Amino acid sequence: MTAAFTLDLEDHTGAYAPRGRHIDVARRILDWCDAQDIRGTVFVVGRLAASAPELVRELAARGHEVACHSWSHEPLGQLGPEGFRADTLRAKALLEDVAQHRVVGYRAPIFSLTRATPWAPDVLREAGFEYSSSVMPAPNPLHGFPEAPAHPFRWPSGLVELPCPVRRIGPLTVPYLGGVYLRYLPLRLVERWASRADGTVLWTYCHPYDFDADEPYTRIAGASTPTSVLLWLNRRGTWGRVGALAAGSRVTMAEVASRMQDLTTWSPSIS
Repeated sequence: MTAAFTLDLEDHTGAYAPRGRHIDVARRILDWCDAQDIRGTVFVVGRLAASAPELVRELAARGHEVACHSWSHEPLGQLGPEGFRADTLRAKALLEDVAQHRVVGYRAPIFSLTRATPWAPDVLREAGFEYSSSVMPAPNPLHGFPEAPAHPFRWPSGLVELPCPVRRIGPLTVPYLGGVYLRYLPLRLVERWASRADGTVLWTYCHPYDFDADEPYTRIAGASTPTSVLLWLNRRGTWGRVGALAAGSRVTMAEVASRMQDLTTWSPSIS
């Protein structure tokens, strides 16, 4: 069992300074990927590409796929259809200019492609995206889409969706391969669940801050104090956990999506 490696390249402080901690940590992650023989997909926020284009060029030069993680990391529902279209086209154009190749993958901020944003897959397909990695097929206090399939599917627009890997345990559905879930769950349990994931595309998802154990505590804008503390603690083991799951993985999400030929077409209205 080897999971594809993905990284959401963003600045969780919202500052997007050209020489912030997130930039230094991202370069450490790229060096670590080389040492672990990992090539994966990096979903880049447009504002970060604007402030640090040399980092985006570097990750592309190292063989990683550059994909889109919006322009400003705002949830889709806050943007609305026209705001989302403008935000996405702006980010895609800049990323393609900086990376010098087509950007075909998209991940919604905070997995905010939900039943409340049914227009998003059409907008993405019209913009030239081939796949999305934007759905959390589970209840979630932020942006869950529990009725969505847990396996890859195709939207009516033709866009391929690669949902966040989840594990159903009784009444709970856990997105166990990334973020705080991966940092706090026992690694042996995560590995066992991954080894039994029948038909699910496995991919890790983390952010620069997940690897930054030395960052001083800072309350995150828009988050409660308990949530900020949860996101700050237990980071030191991320390197080993992601390495255990993704070391030697050389597949990008675009390559995974391109192999998806016989997918079921799904939308909430036809489920």
